[in-house]
Amino acid sequence: MQNSPQDKISPEFWSWLQQHPNASLAAIIRTETLSPEIEQTVRDAGCSIRRRLHLLPSLAVHGSASALMKLAAEPWVQRIEPDQGMRAL
Repeated sequence: MQNSPQDKISPEFWSWLQQHPNASLAAIIRTETLSPEIEQTVRDAGCSIRRRLHLLPSLAVHGSASALMKLAAEPWVQRIEPDQGMRAL
């Protein structure tokens, strides 16, 4: 059984994306694998790829909330999360 787009994004983040569809933001898209075809689909949705993360196949992207919601429907997307900065304690 495939997950719905809402299952791939936390409820709070999904709600925020719906309320701000034109907002531009950074996000991490966790994928089954990294490939040129997946990257092209991400670009075609209107997102720019900022980094490729190979340890857990993911793309750090920048794009609109509506583009992220659209990409969540792709079968190769496992999870989409906001890209939040890390800092040492």
